[in-house]
Amino acid sequence: MKLLGKSRNQCGGCHEYFNSLGAFEKHRTGNYGGGRRCLTPEEMIKKGMSKNEDGFWIGEKMTKWKAKS
Repeated sequence: MKLLGKSRNQCGGCHEYFNSLGAFEKHRTGNYGGGRRCLTPEEMIKKGMSKNEDGFWIGEKMTKWKAKS
């Protein structure tokens, strides 16, 4: 996977790829300083996350914009 451009990243804990820092932060849970962990893929899906066409996790799907008539 290419991490060039944007703010794409890979988690050092679960090794999943994320399309943005926001998506990366959304996949972490628990308290800082103890008990913090990565969500499982099933938990990420329940939280509204999904993978884009490039295979990177995204925080939420964008809805298509429609012009007002």
